[in-house]
Amino acid sequence: MAYETPNFAALLPAIATDLVVEERPIPVPGPGEILVRNHVIALNPIDWKRQAWGFLVPSYPAVLGTDHTGTIAVVGPGVTTLSKGDRVLGFPDGFLTGSHSHSAFQTYTVVSASLSTRLPASLSFQAAATLPTAAAYATLALFGVLNLPRPTTTGPTPKTGKGILIWGASSSVGAGSVQVAAKLAGLTVFATASAAHHARLRELGAAAVVDYHSPTAVAEIAAAAAREGVEIVYGVDAISEAATLRPTVEVLARFKGEGIRLVHSLPWPAELARPEGWEAVQVQGEQAFGERKELAEWLFAEKLTGWLEAGVIVPGAHRVVEGGLGGIQSGLNELKAGKVSSEKLVVEV
Repeated sequence: MAYETPNFAALLPAIATDLVVEERPIPVPGPGEILVRNHVIALNPIDWKRQAWGFLVPSYPAVLGTDHTGTIAVVGPGVTTLSKGDRVLGFPDGFLTGSHSHSAFQTYTVVSASLSTRLPASLSFQAAATLPTAAAYATLALFGVLNLPRPTTTGPTPKTGKGILIWGASSSVGAGSVQVAAKLAGLTVFATASAAHHARLRELGAAAVVDYHSPTAVAEIAAAAAREGVEIVYGVDAISEAATLRPTVEVLARFKGEGIRLVHSLPWPAELARPEGWEAVQVQGEQAFGERKELAEWLFAEKLTGWLEAGVIVPGAHRVVEGGLGGIQSGLNELKAGKVSSEKLVVEV
């Protein structure tokens, strides 16, 4: 088969080394899979951590990356829901399997059709690339760990009268969680972010936003909940460091309702005591390819296209890093240095 271009990959030669761009064979999709000619790839903090620490990298050289958008080049056996030429976003499972072919930092990526979403014509590849990890995290957190009822319609879900705190809401996974919680889970959202992001988060559905720099942030959130007349019984910490989990726990501890549950994205810090009497559960991205795969497939294969078309879920801000595959390293360096907060870095392939 003739392809548009050879397959080039940003390869990680060894742990804690810089990526290098080299040609590798074009992957072949298996049953239930598609081959995507990537157009835009998004970078996530987990990418630099895998690079620097060897986290979930079984062998070298390795291809990293989980978020991509592009055009289907080949449809594998048994795929009936997608066609060659479709514009899609995907959530490939190389993060868990270590498979080079199922990783995003290259020209062509193999991904399960059930973890892919057809894009509305109005949505650009650049904007769509901000969505896979953010949408997957929010779905796993809210409908998996918190076990909230899944929405049955494309439109917004009626309010339940319960509240949720989302700490670090200006991050991509935080903003995704705000949207899913407010629009699809029927929760009243209380969020924290620096002042520059308050207006945007209110547009996404937050009832109140508090500056996490404020020394009275905990009291301000509690006061906002009192004004709204709801109990905050759920929490999502999108950052999950001791400095953010501590005030998150303080907020939830002010509410004495039953069934308080907190979702965190990193292991619980050793220096912070675990709360007693309610659940604190870690969400891990690899759950989307394992014990929570059915939930991830429900998101990507069944629901996300409709939510995007209806404008219920909207992409976050992005910034293009110049240099294509060769620019990924500079983007990872920015993420590692903590220079990126509310925008998703993407590269064009």
